[in-house]
Amino acid sequence: MTPREQVERAIANYADLPAAAMAGELPDEQTYLATPNRLAFALGWVVANAIVAGRFADSAIDALPIYHPETGWDRFLLTRRVSAKQYEKENANRYGMLLLTGDDAPILTTPGGSTRLTLGKALRDDPEAAIAQVLELFPRGPLLPLDLGNSWKARKLAYPRLYNAVTEIIVEHPGVIAAREIFVDTEQVDGAFHPIKLHTVINKPQLVYDWFLVQSSDRAAFFKTHGNAAIYETDRGTWSTVPKPLGTEEPAEMKRRIREWLRIDSTSAEITNE
Repeated sequence: MTPREQVERAIANYADLPAAAMAGELPDEQTYLATPNRLAFALGWVVANAIVAGRFADSAIDALPIYHPETGWDRFLLTRRVSAKQYEKENANRYGMLLLTGDDAPILTTPGGSTRLTLGKALRDDPEAAIAQVLELFPRGPLLPLDLGNSWKARKLAYPRLYNAVTEIIVEHPGVIAAREIFVDTEQVDGAFHPIKLHTVINKPQLVYDWFLVQSSDRAAFFKTHGNAAIYETDRGTWSTVPKPLGTEEPAEMKRRIREWLRIDSTSAEITNE
């Protein structure tokens, strides 16, 4: 999809949805859905996707969706802090924030929270021009060659494509959310270990930033930001790894497989063919 098509799909699918309750007003199993403004949430993903598409490979700028325990999904941090080891001491919001609350949200801000661009109306009026304005605020920056990590070559190609697939699934399917800041406990919770703990070497509780979590009402799936590993829940209730890389798929096939893992427009028979 083009940015215009993504915006049109977001408006068609989110504009008339009832306001989402705050996290404290939802049952425990639904708190992951909490959003202050559901249309701004979808439009925010479109803007964040454009930033990742335009500035991750050449500048390592990422857009991390952030979940607040009271208000839910209310912002993206624009950051390089988790892109490579050399940036781990940078401020988490060095490049500002994309707020999903307030008049005419989403709102692009400075690190201190001052408004740089209000994007709600601008995206409705002319999505391409609005996205161009956003990218002008983030000039391309040369990457230092040190400590980019062994996975950088694959990740700088795969991650923007994965981010775009996730964005399009979100704008097409209200009720789907995605996270890039994932807490992995090393102890059992409700009698089970975290899927990432089960399938990777993690020895202490920690936040991980090299995976996507994509979740619907029924299922969740995890996949690496370089696209070479994925974990999904089977019909037996167990977690399985995926042998076929996701990051090299064509866009339509990438989205089809993620939908299957989430049981969106899919059948269990197709799942077993992974």
